[in-house]
Amino acid sequence: MVNSAASNHSDHYPPRSDLEAAFQVVRRAKVPQVPDIVLSLRDELHRPDPDLIQAADLVARDLAMTGQVLKTINSPLFASRAKISSIRQAVTLIGLRRLTNLVTAEAFSRLLGEREGGARLILDFIQEQASIASAVASLASELTPDEAYLFGLMQGVGCLIFADLIADYGNEWTLQALTAPQALMDYERRALGTDHVTVGFLLAGTWRLPESVALAIYHQHDFDPPRGFGVHLRALIAVARLARVLLALRRGIEDNPVLLDQRDWGLNELAVTPETWESFVARLLTDDPCI
Repeated sequence: MVNSAASNHSDHYPPRSDLEAAFQVVRRAKVPQVPDIVLSLRDELHRPDPDLIQAADLVARDLAMTGQVLKTINSPLFASRAKISSIRQAVTLIGLRRLTNLVTAEAFSRLLGEREGGARLILDFIQEQASIASAVASLASELTPDEAYLFGLMQGVGCLIFADLIADYGNEWTLQALTAPQALMDYERRALGTDHVTVGFLLAGTWRLPESVALAIYHQHDFDPPRGFGVHLRALIAVARLARVLLALRRGIEDNPVLLDQRDWGLNELAVTPETWESFVARLLTDDPCI
């Protein structure tokens, strides 16, 4: 659980009764347990003097994890000047926090496993959303691509869980996820007594993700997120909204009022001009966004 005692934003957490309702639903679902490697890295990250070599060696013991992390770090997304060939080299160059984000994202992707039907559709969407969010992070000086990618994966995890619990959830999600998220949340609350943003907040705490990620998940669909949120947190929400706009554009949805409002809010929040955005969209939709 996110530590409310150490937070300046605990007033913006879900009410306790809502979290209890989400917990009861999560208990019924196939929810992945947090891998030891993620917990160990986050424990190391919060030490007064983290041991970078010990953390790197912990990751290096998992050859598959090592290969995927190095592949990501050497991708155009990170724009490394030289090829990085070891986890020790990686943690020296990008730092323990970013390495932990990458390992957490990879571990979470593994645990999602194979899905079928509506759950498969949602999983594909989540992975596409994470890739696009990491690309959009280049417009936000406050964020790193690994953080945006992790947030992109986690912000829809509640929807994936609901697909296992509600027979026709995939149909409702297809109709409403992009253009009517509030309507989708109303449907979820009628069916289960909770919604995907509350479940996402709960699981972000279980996975010991940063409070900013947990709060961005919970407030991602707010018309106007709390003004008390700092620049970093609001940038996460802005990136999520702009990524959603891009996902819609890839599906031929261009003039939806909800998405246009989200686009305008996101661009204003990140101080991105319409000209810069149009150029970015043209480039991203022409190239492969799965960086």
